Amino acid sequence: LFLADTYNNRVLVWSKLPEANVEPDLVLGQKDFRTNAPGSGRDGLNFPINVASDGKRILVADTENHRVLIWNECPKANGAPADLVLGGSAPVRGLQKDRIQWPWGVWSDGTKVAVSNTRGGAVLVWSSFPTEDDQPADLVLTGGGKLGTPRTITSDGKRLIVGDHNA
Repeated sequence: LFLADTYNNRVLVWSKLPEANVEPDLVLGQKDFRTNAPGSGRDGLNFPINVASDGKRILVADTENHRVLIWNECPKANGAPADLVLGGSAPVRGLQKDRIQWPWGVWSDGTKVAVSNTRGGAVLVWSSFPTEDDQPADLVLTGGGKLGTPRTITSDGKRLIVGDHNA
């Protein structure tokens, strides 16, 4: 079970579904359960909004850092650094396939990946799972210019559903 603990700049991880009120087994984005400072390294998070998993990998929409962090398998230690970073940190001018502006939603089925590019008014789609840092998306969906600030994303593998704020 993964939970984006947005205001504490972390993701909480339970190795199995809790049956009672139990503490998480692991924390990502922080070195321990007591700290909550924003971070920008591979081991830090700043306002993570959404987390997704394909059952093996973990993807986190690291909103204020304008990126998505990917762990190729569930870490064994608190604060473990991500294996991949999508989105980069360079300033964005216009819509680019390798830059993300304020991601809120992230989804994957283990093959495809979709990320809401909220401030860019688009959804970025990778047709195959990214394997390198800042790998450009294969598709940029703008809804014919009618997407406002897309936030949440889900899919059944055939249809993409986007929660669009200010459409």
